[in-house]
Amino acid sequence: MTRPGLFVAAWSLVGALVVIYLVSGAIGDVRARFLARRRDRVLGVIGVVLFETDDQAEAVYERVAELPRRALLSVLQHLAVELEGEALERVRRLVRTMGLERYIRRRSRSRRWRMRVQAAQLHHLVVHPDFDRRRLLVDRHPLVVARAAEALTPQLATEHLDTLLPMLASDDAAIRLAAQQAVLSAGAAAVPQLLDRLATTTGPDDTVAILEVVANLSDQRLVAGLGLHARSTDVRVRRLAAKALGHGSGPGAVATLHELLDDPSELVRATAVESLARMDSVASVNRIGALMNDASFVVRRTAGLALDQLGSPGRLALRRVLECDDRFARDMARQVLDSAGARLGVNLVPASIDVLIDLDEADPYEAIEVARPVDLRPYGAERIRATVHAEANRALAEAIGEAGEGPLTEREISTAMFMAISAADLVDALLGTSAGDRR
Repeated sequence: MTRPGLFVAAWSLVGALVVIYLVSGAIGDVRARFLARRRDRVLGVIGVVLFETDDQAEAVYERVAELPRRALLSVLQHLAVELEGEALERVRRLVRTMGLERYIRRRSRSRRWRMRVQAAQLHHLVVHPDFDRRRLLVDRHPLVVARAAEALTPQLATEHLDTLLPMLASDDAAIRLAAQQAVLSAGAAAVPQLLDRLATTTGPDDTVAILEVVANLSDQRLVAGLGLHARSTDVRVRRLAAKALGHGSGPGAVATLHELLDDPSELVRATAVESLARMDSVASVNRIGALMNDASFVVRRTAGLALDQLGSPGRLALRRVLECDDRFARDMARQVLDSAGARLGVNLVPASIDVLIDLDEADPYEAIEVARPVDLRPYGAERIRATVHAEANRALAEAIGEAGEGPLTEREISTAMFMAISAADLVDALLGTSAGDRR
């Protein structure tokens, strides 16, 4: 072939490729628009089934019957996982009456993993008793297993706990997270089996896998099995045990958390503080307050926020920290009090206060003189001293009087003392209006 002939052939080939590209692109655009219109039509009909009245939903069933099965399953695949309540029941009725259960069951046995993924996301819509959904939960493809676990309703998760619990220790993160979500949805029904596995696990990895679920379940029965794991040599186990104990109650849980406040790991100490605050353990105020001197910033910050969360007794402990020798503890206490004061609209950081009565004070009537402001004689403000004492005693006496003849609880005593201590804030205001009285 001559040179001009090669040139013409090359350009002809380029032109043919351009035409093929343009034609295939146009066909693709037409197909995409067609699929988009069909998807919108399916969504419109499904929206009526899900959200309109029963009569309106019944009226569109004939239109649903005209829709392509593949398009209908594709739309339901992306919607079904988020459905619950009446909407879920309506879709189940739709799947049953439209004969879609047969399509889902066939896809669950397909050799193509993409088909099995679709079945895994739709299996909870099948209510036929002969449907073997466990096949999807033990599938050889991890994505199929994860999607099947995600689609489990609380009732189905309870029925398949024996399959889900081993999945908590899976090497695949998607399977592990989906199994955790499913077990948590089972709630209290999962507690007996979780306790059995927690008592029989030997390796720390298996224990961590169970504790990651236990730490997010609020059930008193779980507390009894956590004491041993709180003393584990694995820091992950101790931290998760501390987190899980925060959902319990009673002296046993509090005592174990108090032990963990001395743990070598700063993460365990911080988690124990968070759990005590979540339990609203006023009896732990002094123990948490002592951690304001901790060498770890994380622990100091967590302790300060926990004391603020515990209310008046905790803020009283924070105000005591302002008088300690540790400047890092003082700085953290001041930051937390400033933040709490801005939130509450009050000044929680006085110019100066004496160390006040301990929270362990047994007799509340001995706490009448709790507000002892700094000696104001250098300011020539005896009137200010008298006013502050009177206001403090009045506030505390009112708090004690409201309790009636019965004994005061520790929280009531602490709250009364905080009311009295707030009277010391009058010093700043009175000094501002009595500057001429200073000597």
